[in-house]
Amino acid sequence: MHRSRTVAAASLLALLLVSPAAVLGQSPSPDPLTSQLDAVRQATAQYNWLPFATAAGYAPFALDGGTMPTCFDDTSGGMGVHYVQGVDATVDPLKPEAMVYEVTADGQDRLGAVEYIVPKEVVEDAAGNPVNVPELFGQEFHKHPTLPLYILHAWIWTENPNGMFADFNPRVPACMKM
Repeated sequence: MHRSRTVAAASLLALLLVSPAAVLGQSPSPDPLTSQLDAVRQATAQYNWLPFATAAGYAPFALDGGTMPTCFDDTSGGMGVHYVQGVDATVDPLKPEAMVYEVTADGQDRLGAVEYIVPKEVVEDAAGNPVNVPELFGQEFHKHPTLPLYILHAWIWTENPNGMFADFNPRVPACMKM
């Protein structure tokens, strides 16, 4: 009798460890995209505080070559400022090349999105034809309108009515004069 209770208890424990959601009548996991984006959130959560991003090697992206990061916006919304590192041919979803910070009305930087960046020469052939367009989260990267880059944003920290992977976000304030 004691042995059968032990076996039954062990079997129940094994079932709970293998699939607790199934036992509770829940689906075992969210869709793959949600899981992937949750993993990116977890990997980048520390960068919600800008000093952690700079300590990890993310540096302000400045078009003028200075130390003041360039702020991007357009008529469809704001984007913010970028802190960038490791732009190369490698795409690792858990190591985005850029952290994108909203500049708030009180002058604070708030992490809104991550951005994946690949140099144009990695994607295009000698004639400028895209032949090796990276894809991540089921989305193809697109050519930046002015810089020699292919990019993909993921608004994992600020909801974007234009879509998770849109470049600009109407909820992000336009750039302020600095």
